[in-house]
Amino acid sequence: MTALAARPDQNMRSRTPSTGEPPIMSLVPPHLVHRSDESDVLLTHFGQSDADTYQFAVQWPTTHALFSSVLGRANPMLIAETVRQAGTVLAHMVYEAPMDDQFLLWNLRYESLPGLHGTAGTPTPTEAVIRNPEVTLRGRRLATIRIEMDLFAGPLRIGQGEASANCLSAAAYRRLRPGVVDLADVPRTPIPPFRVGKESERDVMLSPSETVPAVAAEPAGPAVSAEPAGPAEPDGPTGPTGPAVPVGTPRTASWQLRADRNHPVIFDSQSDHLPGRGIIEAMRQAAQLASGLEHALVPSMNAEFRRYVELDRPCTVSAEILGGRRDGRIPIEVTMRQDNEVAALAVLYLEDAATARHDLPVGP
Repeated sequence: MTALAARPDQNMRSRTPSTGEPPIMSLVPPHLVHRSDESDVLLTHFGQSDADTYQFAVQWPTTHALFSSVLGRANPMLIAETVRQAGTVLAHMVYEAPMDDQFLLWNLRYESLPGLHGTAGTPTPTEAVIRNPEVTLRGRRLATIRIEMDLFAGPLRIGQGEASANCLSAAAYRRLRPGVVDLADVPRTPIPPFRVGKESERDVMLSPSETVPAVAAEPAGPAVSAEPAGPAEPDGPTGPTGPAVPVGTPRTASWQLRADRNHPVIFDSQSDHLPGRGIIEAMRQAAQLASGLEHALVPSMNAEFRRYVELDRPCTVSAEILGGRRDGRIPIEVTMRQDNEVAALAVLYLEDAATARHDLPVGP
């Protein structure tokens, strides 16, 4: 569970009736997607085409401070951020959630799809469509929201995602989270940035762990699962400690979370716990370390957030390679544990950007 906070502001509402005509598109200001930096806003316009269908004009930046391109290829994790931003716009403009409400994210899934193979230079995503969002109300207030999104580049559907969240009033959130902890400087030595696809130590979210604890058994089994994997390919990736291991050989390695509360992108809008984009980036870094890939893309992720990841105590991030490859993609389960409980977990599929089939287009 993680909160997506916005600054208080004027409530906004869609005024696009169901007429069968092209929707009237409203501008999407940065605060509406809970970002303060305009370059971090992936949606430019929003409109309602019929009673249950909503459209967004999408414009991914040529460079992104957190989800940067890999060997010139657009980072698929931008799909996750696109679905998150679309959900917040929908909550505020359609369901009239006040701008100081908090969104507690429970699930997030995305996948890049085939369709652009061999079409280098094709424009990056241009449109996102949400149909039949599922919401519940408490009185007149939005209580929960679940959305499914299709992402298009022109007429081609190149990605999909979904997310679900609870919506809390500012007063309810203050009762739940009475204060921000007073944190010291970021502890621990970072993993070398190049090993997790970064250039600066500031962006590294993991530090070495002295031990590699066994993964505790979950009483009801994992909440997210990988799709059935095909036969393991004979040549596996380099493991997190160096030697090559067969992909079909399960293994677990772990690191300690390293979160800088002053990071301008990860902690853009709140800082009393690790936000969702920080969680999925920490998971991506752990998965890349486990895979041993130098240039890793994550074309698919299925994540669950169970509780807040606190910043004032240790959090272990463990990664386990699952089974064999699927279409050249390596399935890896990443689990974040704090206070002996699972805080978040996900299954990520990784592929080598140098040899990947590239569902997403080449960036400009």
